Amino acid sequence: MSDLLLSAIFTALTMVRVIKGSWLRNPQYIATGIVGAIVGTLVLHAYWPAYDDDFIVGGVTGIFGSWAGMVLFDAIVGMA
Repeated sequence: MSDLLLSAIFTALTMVRVIKGSWLRNPQYIATGIVGAIVGTLVLHAYWPAYDDDFIVGGVTGIFGSWAGMVLFDAIVGMA
């Protein structure tokens, strides 16, 4: 599970760089991407623990978790 979390964190950093641009201008997206990736990984572990060691599923979980975190953050900031 720790390998999956580490992979999710690095994938979140990559997703922020690809989607939002520079890390220094968008530290809030780094935080939301990492939190989203970790939450996605924990949900994967809770419902499908057999996929904890799968390389592709872990990468996809990190991608969609970080994307969902950024989208949720944008929605919350947009409502304020």
